[in-house]
Amino acid sequence: MFGKKFGVIAASVTLLSVVLTSCGGAADNNGAANSQETAGADVKKSISLWMFDADPMYQASADAVAEEMGLDLKYEYIQDETYKTKLSVALAANELPDVFQQHAGQSFRTPVLQSKTVAPLNDTLDSTGLGAQFLDNQLVKEEDGNIYSVPSNISTTLVLYYNKKLVNELGASAPKTWEDLQSLIQSANDKGIIPIALGGKERWQADLLYNMLVARENVDAFDHAMSGQGKFTDAPFVEAANRVLELVKTNAFQKGFIGSAYLDAQELFKNDKALMWIDGSFNFSALSTAMGDNLGYIVFPKTGAEDVYSATIGFQNAKAPYSLFVNNSSKNVEPAKEFAIRLSLKLNDGFVKKGLPGYAKSDVKSEAQNEQLAAYATDIGKTAKTQAMWFGLLPAAVGQEYRDLTQQLYGGMLTAEQFTTQLETLLRKAN
Repeated sequence: MFGKKFGVIAASVTLLSVVLTSCGGAADNNGAANSQETAGADVKKSISLWMFDADPMYQASADAVAEEMGLDLKYEYIQDETYKTKLSVALAANELPDVFQQHAGQSFRTPVLQSKTVAPLNDTLDSTGLGAQFLDNQLVKEEDGNIYSVPSNISTTLVLYYNKKLVNELGASAPKTWEDLQSLIQSANDKGIIPIALGGKERWQADLLYNMLVARENVDAFDHAMSGQGKFTDAPFVEAANRVLELVKTNAFQKGFIGSAYLDAQELFKNDKALMWIDGSFNFSALSTAMGDNLGYIVFPKTGAEDVYSATIGFQNAKAPYSLFVNNSSKNVEPAKEFAIRLSLKLNDGFVKKGLPGYAKSDVKSEAQNEQLAAYATDIGKTAKTQAMWFGLLPAAVGQEYRDLTQQLYGGMLTAEQFTTQLETLLRKAN
């Protein structure tokens, strides 16, 4: 009897223990679940970003936007030429970061759009109200009505910089004409100074210099040739090609310039090894920081029939600017879209702060411009036409062939006539 009672009591105690344990476990599990939910809410969404612009302003702006939005930013700077290859591979494999920068020009923009890997931004531009901050015609609307990118850089132009200290040591002055330029090249060579540093490996500096020389012969030559009103074998193209060959013949560029990387050539200029440097206006800030009062700027010399204020060469055109795109396969596509838009506007503030013209509205006040940048701004205001670089107006395949052809000219492999004959054949493919 006692044994039976004990068994019943033991069973009851065991059952009660199970019930209590179960209840306690449920409470514990609910607490754990709530804890996990809270932890999940605290975890920042991650955004990966690829950029090729080396200006510290880009990373600082990206970091600031990520902090404002509460995002975990994975920022990766990739050297310019390496970037072009890496992005091409990533587009083909659909292994893109959440947000990425792309160069100006149809040759770069078209492959991105054709890859079908980028997200339209229209809805986010509208829902956030941020679209209204961009100035007219600064957001590119494609044929399907969608906006796939936001600007990542301002409109910049080709600039001729010079080293004031070296020019003074030569007892010379900045060149205003082709004859002045040739005389300065001779004086520099006589003293063992590189007249003009040029990074031929990437090809774009030489390409834009030829574009400028053509524009200085006839400001409308390229447009007329492209529209069929003229040919690429016409006098302006031949004369400009002969100017290039004369520069090469007179040792205007450093030895081995064809294989010299852009950044290596830039170091020659920054370190008082080269007298002049052909680059974009986007580098005013970095060069001023590196060279201080030694940095000089002049409007590109008169090299042909046209006036110095007739035209300059721009790095982008309205339909294919430097841009930020968003990967439509991003796990955080909505935050990525807003991040890209806010980063574009933050960069605009940075440009305005430097005293440069922006592409969006800004409450930031411009800092005092240095003397050289102020002179550039004045000259741009006087310039009648900004001709977009040819490469940016050409289809991707044709653009690359064109730069290869231009490099052959600089390498002395073609006469001016041979070069322009091949140019006529090649660029007709773009029509």
